[in-house]
Parts: sequence; C-alpha cells; structure tokens
Amino acid sequence: MMKSWVCRGLKLISLSLMILLLISVSVWSADDKSLVLYYPLDGDTKDATKNANDGEIQGKSKWVDGKFGAKAVDLEPNAWIGITPSDSLNGDIFIEEFSLSAWIKPNFEGSAWEHIWRSLPAGGSGHNTLFINKDSGLISWRGMVGGGWTVMCQTDGGLIKAGKWYNIALTSDKKKFRIYLDGKEVKNADYQESDGKITEYRIGGSGGETYAGVMDEVAVFLRTLDKNEIAGIQEGMEVFLAAEPQGKLTTVWGDIKQQ
Repeated sequence: MMKSWVCRGLKLISLSLMILLLISVSVWSADDKSLVLYYPLDGDTKDATKNANDGEIQGKSKWVDGKFGAKAVDLEPNAWIGITPSDSLNGDIFIEEFSLSAWIKPNFEGSAWEHIWRSLPAGGSGHNTLFINKDSGLISWRGMVGGGWTVMCQTDGGLIKAGKWYNIALTSDKKKFRIYLDGKEVKNADYQESDGKITEYRIGGSGGETYAGVMDEVAVFLRTLDKNEIAGIQEGMEVFLAAEPQGKLTTVWGDIKQQ
C-alpha cells in the first residue's frame, strides 16, 4: 500500500515538472506584446492576438489548402484584405523597430509589381509597400521618405517564381532593413525613416498594382526578429509561437487528474 502511494507521488511530481517545463517554453509567446497582428487565415481574417486587428476581404477570393495543412486565402487580382490602424497597429509602425512575415504562393496573374503589404496615408496613393516583381523575381521594400517615393531595400532578381510557396520576412532595427526569403537573409540596406501617418493597411494589391495567388500566416511584430527567430518561422507560425507546447500542457494536466 505504501509503495503504491509512493509511486503515485513520484508520478505526480514528474508530471508537475513537465508542466513547469512546458510553461517555460510557451510563456514568451503569451507575453510577447510586440506581436500586434497575426492572421492564421484558416477560413477567416480574424486577428489571433488579443489586439483584435481583424481584417476584411475586398474583392473576389476563396479558401484553399494552406502551407501547413489548414486553410489559406487565394486572392484574385484586385482583391485585398483591408485593415484599419488601431492603438496597437498604429499608423507609424514602420518608423519604429518592426518585423513583417507572410507566406505567399503567387500565380503571377496580377500586375508586374505585386503588393504583399500596402500602407495608405490619408489622401495618398501609396506608402510603406512590400512588393514582389513577377517579371524579374525580386523583392522590394519602398515608401515615402521626405515626401519622395524611395526604394529602401531591394533584392536582386531571380528569387520568386509562380506556383511556389515562399516565406518573405522584412525587419528593421532602425539601423538596417533586412529582407529574408525562406529563412535566409537575401538583402540588407541602411535604415531610412519614412513619413508615417498611415490610415489604412492592406494585404494584397489594388488598382494598377495587384497581387494574385495564395497568402497564409501573416504576422506583424513591433520588434526586430533575429535570424534564428526568422528561421524558426519556417516551421510554421503556430510552431514558432509555441502553440504546440500549450496544447501538450492540456494533455498533461488531464493525465494528472486521472492519477
């Protein structure tokens, strides 16, 4: 009898230690207030963070299989996800440190210059835009600097092809802009402060510069992700944000209650 109680006690201690370990793995993501927008795009455009920066699709689209087995949005040319700035996702986020990540699978049925992320100021035609160019296969980050349209960071060509999945990430530490493709840095350039005062954000394009194809797992951080964190995103944002350990935590707690 005593031996049975000792065994149960040891098992309880072991499972408790497992919980503490799992909490330590996942707690950083739960407390990471720098993650101001995350769209899993699993059938809707709701923000999975506590900030409620939900988007709204304009134009024709459909839900298709995503990069990691769930859903993703397939945007037709001249369709986009519109996002209204908020206290957490304000109109000056690209003046400060930031990181932007998105999975894309373009079909090249849009314009030559295709928007991954677009920022629109009041009464302005465009600002703080992350492009791909389907003719040359390059990635470009552009915006208004001192009132003039400026190429702030741009890769060489030959990187992007139709019908393939890519993770594009852009970071700024206010010293350098860095563009990553599939977890590897492909270009950096000196930081330039853009004009800010954005009144609308868009995922996808419109007008003469559209995007066509699939998008998945779009995220914005108000901090600079390092190269190891960018590499971690390649396993999927859910894995990167330690969602799996949190799920295991529920399983472990269920095991404890059965003891």
